[in-house]
Amino acid sequence: MASGGHNAKGSPHYVRVISLFIVTSLLAIFATTFLLSSYLAGYVANQMMMRDAVVSMQFLNSIVRVEDANSYFYGETQSREVPAMEEFFVHVSRLPDVFRANVYAMSGEILWSSDPELIGRMFEENDELTAAMRGELHPEVNVRERGDKDEHVGLPADATEFIEFYIPIWSTDRNFVVGAVEVYKAPASLLLTIRSIERLGWIAALLSGAVLFAALLGVVVYSVRILRRQEQRLVETERLAVVGEMASAVAHGLRNPLAAIRSCAELADEDDLPDSARQSVRDIVDQVDRLEVWIRSFLTQMRNDPASATDAAHIDIIVQRCLQNFRPQLEKRGIMVEVDGARDNALAAAGSAEIEQVLSTVFSNAIEAMKNGGFLRIAWDRAPGGRIAIQIADTGPGLSNDQLAKLFTPMQTTKSSGLGVGLALGRRIAERLGGSLDLRNGAEKGVEVTLTLPAGA
Repeated sequence: MASGGHNAKGSPHYVRVISLFIVTSLLAIFATTFLLSSYLAGYVANQMMMRDAVVSMQFLNSIVRVEDANSYFYGETQSREVPAMEEFFVHVSRLPDVFRANVYAMSGEILWSSDPELIGRMFEENDELTAAMRGELHPEVNVRERGDKDEHVGLPADATEFIEFYIPIWSTDRNFVVGAVEVYKAPASLLLTIRSIERLGWIAALLSGAVLFAALLGVVVYSVRILRRQEQRLVETERLAVVGEMASAVAHGLRNPLAAIRSCAELADEDDLPDSARQSVRDIVDQVDRLEVWIRSFLTQMRNDPASATDAAHIDIIVQRCLQNFRPQLEKRGIMVEVDGARDNALAAAGSAEIEQVLSTVFSNAIEAMKNGGFLRIAWDRAPGGRIAIQIADTGPGLSNDQLAKLFTPMQTTKSSGLGVGLALGRRIAERLGGSLDLRNGAEKGVEVTLTLPAGA
């Protein structure tokens, strides 16, 4: 069975659209996820360090107030001998995970340090200390080689990653800052948690970006497929419109010659003819009448006349009429026919002429495919959704992938004498009647065609 079909190859502009979307969406999505994950990971890490720094600041300031040691930070030499400061230094040095602590006066001089070599020194351009003297708290994670900052001199060799922050020490009335304490901490659990959060943030960002990209790509591919099908249907509609105009002109032109042929056949039937010749003449009259009915139905369809719709059509009668019309070709090719209809007399809510036209096209293609004989099976039965399905299967060679790709496309055919409009018009008629026409290769060989129509009352 052969005819025309859809073009399965993608248009170049659709390929360009998908390629452009892939490039731009990848850049946009992953740039956004990079910035978002970096910001969120940094924000969470800063909040965790800030919470630890705030607790340490509250603890140290409470000790200063309890020991009444504010005067120690004023830089007065005699105040440095305050015995209570010994207790303060002990608390500073025993803060959890602290491996170095420096106590600064307002002048920037180190009053006390866990590293005695730093006592009395001053470090220029210390922005963190300046911020602490303004009452600000800015903890940060340092991952750097020793010596990047002047105040990092003398750090332990294993201090490659640590948290550094300057804690402002407030006056008793909390009106101004009297000094600062610099703390170096290496909290393994906190640093491990920060790194885990950063790693999980990246993984989540990459996964969410991949899911978003896949979802958007699926939507774009689906939309492109719809647009491609709509474009193909539009092309088919334009071609069928041209075919319809041509067919309408041909149909109008055939009516007068058919009337003349019928008149001549009737006159010949009145003569003294052998019985075999008389039967052939009557067959001519019957076929002319069938063509007249088909032409009238076709022209009515072209006018979209709603009054032309019939209530119901008997499927068995239409099938038998079509088989009778193709009886000579069936006998000539040695094709066996099996009809397996529904037990009840199935009715279709469609015009008999339209159904007969579609079935005639399918039968003609099946007969032409079985050049050396074969088997033609016609069956129909009720289908879900208040429909009736007519199935036609032949034992021909079947269709190639290229032929399947060109099915139902107007003006596309693989037959030497075909026009490429039969199946295209058949599908359009079936859709106009509220049904469908589908074709596929059989499970073993041949072609299976399914015509689905609304069932009649």
